[in-house]
Amino acid sequence: MQNVRLDRSTRLNVLLTEDRPRGDGHWSHHLPRLLEPFGVYTHVAHSGRQAIDFAERNPIHAAVVDLSTPIDTPGVPSTDGTDGMWLIELLRRLPNKPPFVVVTSPMVDDAQVSRVLHQALKAGAFSVLNRPASLNDVLTVFQRLVDTCYAGSWPSPSAGNHS
Repeated sequence: MQNVRLDRSTRLNVLLTEDRPRGDGHWSHHLPRLLEPFGVYTHVAHSGRQAIDFAERNPIHAAVVDLSTPIDTPGVPSTDGTDGMWLIELLRRLPNKPPFVVVTSPMVDDAQVSRVLHQALKAGAFSVLNRPASLNDVLTVFQRLVDTCYAGSWPSPSAGNHS
């Protein structure tokens, strides 16, 4: 795992993908508001295309990828819950290879759990969370990611702009 130190003039850009907009009680709704005071900008994408558009215009320092995120049409999740693997492959090709956390859909059987876990870890996932994930689980994993990949160095809240 690469260890990239952010200087204080850089915001931490986090890409968060999900298969559809979620209600106010869902962790993906709260995460951006909780991280913003720490200088973390969270961009939510509801399709792989939206995520790639964001990545082409902005540096991504970390990503939380829901494997059910559709490639093209927001709100229409993949039938097997693995369209997000396409997005992970593209993120791995970015020059800075941002660390990422995978969020899986509920699995039908142990074989499917094993297959998806193997694919995610083989692709280089920092961690894998099963849905439904709690806000506390996501924050704990995200804190470990920042500590491990960025030496615990958070950008300052007032530093840098995001588009």
